[in-house]
Amino acid sequence: MSLVQALLIAAWAGYCSYDDVAPQMLRRPLLVGPLVGLILGDMTTALIISATLELMWMGLGNMAGYQTPDMIVGTILGVTVSITSGTGASPEGIAAGVAAATTVAILVQQLLVMTRVLKQFFEPWANRLAKEGDLDGMMKINLVALVIQFLLRAVPTFIVVYFQAGVVDRILNVVPDNVLGGLGIASAILPAVGLSILMTLMMKGILWPFLLLGFVLSGYLELGILPITLISLSFAIIYSFIMEIIDRQNDMASVPTGGAVQNIDEDEGYDL
Repeated sequence: MSLVQALLIAAWAGYCSYDDVAPQMLRRPLLVGPLVGLILGDMTTALIISATLELMWMGLGNMAGYQTPDMIVGTILGVTVSITSGTGASPEGIAAGVAAATTVAILVQQLLVMTRVLKQFFEPWANRLAKEGDLDGMMKINLVALVIQFLLRAVPTFIVVYFQAGVVDRILNVVPDNVLGGLGIASAILPAVGLSILMTLMMKGILWPFLLLGFVLSGYLELGILPITLISLSFAIIYSFIMEIIDRQNDMASVPTGGAVQNIDEDEGYDL
């Protein structure tokens, strides 16, 4: 791998790092991996590895104070290992990519947790500048935070990606074939685990009929992904309208019908 390729991949990792304070959709493997494949010149392998990792990590998401294994650096290294090791999208290449991705994702997860602790030291500094009305100082804090957020993933990615070629080859030569075979089997099982986690989160109450409908449309009517998606979108819009009407009816039912009307004062509470 050339220095320019390593710098481009590191810059892509740094840019994706801003997704921590965004809707957290740019971190998905299917969005991160293909650009790495474009930089390294093997889009086919990148798409296959990215799709495998997407299925593995489909149910992952940062909630409250929980920090998930880092999908950004994990995906980048997984795709890079599969392409640069020469194994490509073969079962051995997928196993090597998954092994590298999961390991690095967990390591970077710990780095992100420690970084969040260090970020807390910026808060007293920012509060002091805000009380003093120092807008220039607050702007400098934001710029420093932007640089730190970029370097948080760009530096580790560059180090691992640029210097990993010989290390990865030595590791692959040392790891027994049965271990790589086991990782290949695990990579085939983990997508089912990811789908199960996702279904556990979304299959609640009256949502089960939608799952059965999708199964019928795909299994019996043999419709493709696009028509199923459009049908699902239509049902989602109708469902959203129905829930909005129910919420409005509940709000109207909770309004007093006679006597004095309560006016809410945000500062003083309730005034009759």
